[in-house]
Amino acid sequence: MAISIEAISDNRYAPDGSEKVLLYSTGLEGGSHLTIGQLVIAVSMRSAAAYESQGIVKMNRMAGGSDKLEKIAEFMEAISDGGGDWAEIKAYCQTALGISDELPDNLDTYAKRMSAVAALRSKANTLTQQQQTEMIDMQTLVNRRDVAFSASSNIVRALGTSQGNNAANF
Repeated sequence: MAISIEAISDNRYAPDGSEKVLLYSTGLEGGSHLTIGQLVIAVSMRSAAAYESQGIVKMNRMAGGSDKLEKIAEFMEAISDGGGDWAEIKAYCQTALGISDELPDNLDTYAKRMSAVAALRSKANTLTQQQQTEMIDMQTLVNRRDVAFSASSNIVRALGTSQGNNAANF
C-alpha cells in the first residue's frame, strides 16, 4: 500500500494564503483503491509518526539543555568555593554557552568571582526558560500524537463494529 501526497492549489482558509492543500491518493497497486477508513488510518498513523519524530528532537534538545544546566551549577559552585580551573570554565562558557563579554579575565578578586557567577546565573535562567518552553512543546506534541493514535484506533473499532453488524445482518 502506498499513499502519495500531492500539493496543489493554495488553501483559501490558510491565514497567509500560502499553505498548500494536500490531496491524498487512494490508488493502490493493481488498480484497487483504499477505503475511507483505511485512508484515515494511514493519515493518522503518518501524523502520529511525525509527531513522534518531532518529540524525539525535542527530547534531545532538552537533554542537551539539562547537561548545560548541570555544568553551570558545577561551575558556579567551583567559582564560589574559589576552586576549579578558570581557563577551562571560561573556555566552556565561551564555546558551549555563548557567554563571553560578561566573563572576567581572572578570578583574583571577590567582585570578579561574583561577576562570573552572575553571568552564569543569567545564562542558567535563560536556559531554564528555554527548557520550560521545550517541555510545553513536548507535552503538546505528545497530546497531538495521542489524538492521532486515538483517531486511528477509533476508526479501526468503528470498522470492526460495522463489519460485525454486517455479518450479523446476513
